[in-house]
Parts: sequence; C-alpha cells; structure tokens
Amino acid sequence: MGCPTNVVKIISISLNAILAFLACGAIAWIAINSDTEQEEFVIASYVFSGLIVLMVIVGIYAAIRESICLTATVAVFLLLLVILQIVNIFMFVNPMKLQSGQETVEIAWQANNMDGLQQQFKCCGKTSAQDYVHLNQVIPPSCYTDLQQVPDHLFLNGCIEKVQDQYESDKRRFLIVSWGLAAFLLLCFVGAVFLGISFRNKQRRLQF
Repeated sequence: MGCPTNVVKIISISLNAILAFLACGAIAWIAINSDTEQEEFVIASYVFSGLIVLMVIVGIYAAIRESICLTATVAVFLLLLVILQIVNIFMFVNPMKLQSGQETVEIAWQANNMDGLQQQFKCCGKTSAQDYVHLNQVIPPSCYTDLQQVPDHLFLNGCIEKVQDQYESDKRRFLIVSWGLAAFLLLCFVGAVFLGISFRNKQRRLQF
C-alpha cells in the first residue's frame, strides 16, 4: 500500500529538483542581463527566484520527512508563487520596454564602432551596405562572412532590422519562459497537494 505514496514522493522531489534548477538558471540570467533590464524587474526577479529555491528546500525536506504540515505549507506557498509569477508577468514582462534596435545601431554608428554589431548580427550598415557607399567609404571587412571581402559574402540586411528582430525574439522567448515557469509552479503545487493527501491517507491506514 505504500508504493503509491513512494511514487508520489519521488515525483514531487524530482519536480522540486527541476524547479530549483530553473530558479538557479533564472538567477544566472538576471545577473548577466541586469544592466539591460528595469531595476524593479531585476529586484522582483531575484526575490521571486530566491523564494522558489527556499520553497524547494522545504518541499524536499517535507517529502523526505513525510510531514503533512510542511507539505501543506509548501503547497500554499507554491500557489502564492504562481499568483505572484502571473502578476510579475503582467506588471513587468508584458509591458517591458523593448530595446530600440535603431538606437543601439545609431550609437555604434556615431562612435564608428559597427564592426562588432555587423559580425554578431550578420548585417551591414544601418539599413544596408549602401550607407557606406553614400558616404564614399569602403565597405568594411566586418560586413562580410568570415571577413572575406567578396560580393557573395556580403551581408545584405541592415543592422537596425537585424538588431530589432533579435530584441523582439529575446522578449518572445522570455515571455514563453515566464509563462512556462508559472505552469511548472502550478504543476508543483498540484504535486504537493497530492503528496499531502497521500501522506494523510498513509497515516490513517497505519492507525488501523
């Protein structure tokens, strides 16, 4: 009769371990990109990720100890974290100001520092290689694949378009990850509820 409880326990511990990995990954991502995000968003994300790690530790301990009280507490906090994550998405992620590709490229253009952008995003000039031609400048090697200055290797797209597409793609991915985390938190909450019920049923059986 104890097999179902053990299965639920293993699943719950596994879910918590995955959740801890995701939270640590989120902390690392925030640390790397903190300079490009709103301060309020960075702080909220650090706090939220830290709470997740704390709940994971308590959740694993509760599963190992088969504590109904701790498991119920973890379930409640997981539900609160689901709500907080959804609020976080609507308050910070959805309205998050998208970086301007044009502004980024204009700054690099004015500083005569386009080489890095052109190689990173495989683009040339602000709108095309014609930007250099119109200024009677030689198209730089960074506008070519592998820096080989042959016509077939010339990047055709301008950097404003490519950089803006990258920023928009990054935001889409972040939204997907944010909603995915909310869904996974909800799954962990369901697992904690089932685990608590399983522990309670096991204790009842042992009384007879």
